[in-house]
Amino acid sequence: MLSKRSILSIALTALCLFSWPVQAKSAQWVTQNSSVLTRLLGVFFADRHQGWVVGSNGLLLTTKDGGIHWERKAALNREVLRDVYFLDPQRGFVLGEYTVFNRPASDVPKSRAFLLASDDSGKSWSDVNLVNEELKPDDPKQYNGGGIVRLVFVDDRTGWACGEAGLMMVTRDAGRTWFRQPLPINKLYFDVSALDESSAWTVGGGGVVLRTVDGGKNWNEQITGTTKTLRGVHFIDSKRGWAVGSDGTIMATTNGGNRWQAQASGCTENLNAVYFTSKSEGWAAGDRGVLLHTMDGGTQWERIALKTRSDLTRFFFIAPDCGWVVGTNGAIFKYQP
Repeated sequence: MLSKRSILSIALTALCLFSWPVQAKSAQWVTQNSSVLTRLLGVFFADRHQGWVVGSNGLLLTTKDGGIHWERKAALNREVLRDVYFLDPQRGFVLGEYTVFNRPASDVPKSRAFLLASDDSGKSWSDVNLVNEELKPDDPKQYNGGGIVRLVFVDDRTGWACGEAGLMMVTRDAGRTWFRQPLPINKLYFDVSALDESSAWTVGGGGVVLRTVDGGKNWNEQITGTTKTLRGVHFIDSKRGWAVGSDGTIMATTNGGNRWQAQASGCTENLNAVYFTSKSEGWAAGDRGVLLHTMDGGTQWERIALKTRSDLTRFFFIAPDCGWVVGTNGAIFKYQP
């Protein structure tokens, strides 16, 4: 007859064996087939299934199954589409840039940027006038025709867009009208990260970082200690943020940017995007297929092997275990369990 201890031991062993097959597997990056060789520059998902990708030559890709299948829509135009953002599954925006030969002749000044809006999940698009008709042509809050490279919203009304020559635009009415916000440093700004209608950061050439805490009425410089161009920035709260850029540069702050510290990336390639899903776990992506991962806030960064040499340009995460990164040559990778 088995002792009580033996019976308990057998029961625990059986329980462990029974539980083993249902343990969650670690997430990994898997290739998705875009069926294009275009340079991809923007990605956005409304949920785990419905998403959009934009790129060069007016490219717009859509998916309804999380990227298992991507559908190429008719080209919106033949211009560079730099970013895409949706306020909800129906209402969205695409940000683009005209080539020098295609800028509208009637524009004074001739606009480099254009903004398109959709209210039917991207089936059709209409032009958004960046020139605010309520303002005089010489008003400093008026759009000056400069190039815009990045777009972000913090809710269904407030959004920012940054670009060349110190250009910063803001909307308070869901993208219907836009106003310029004067920046104290005249640089090309590559990215903007915003937490709410008051707090935002933007990064750009020469290692510049600017912060606003009053909705953009004032933008103040933060000293980073680097002169490397910063191409991506992401804050998860009012204290913790990261910026990445040229030559493998990673900068981090734990006090809202009052002090920035360099983190060792272990690479020399240009880093173009950064995204943190928590205060400890984050990702950075860059040229020649560089993908970095940290589980300790960036104290240590580990290089993740991807089967690509494409330049990775942009992240989007809908959840810590569900995200995408896109890049040149039509590269799309999904992070999933």
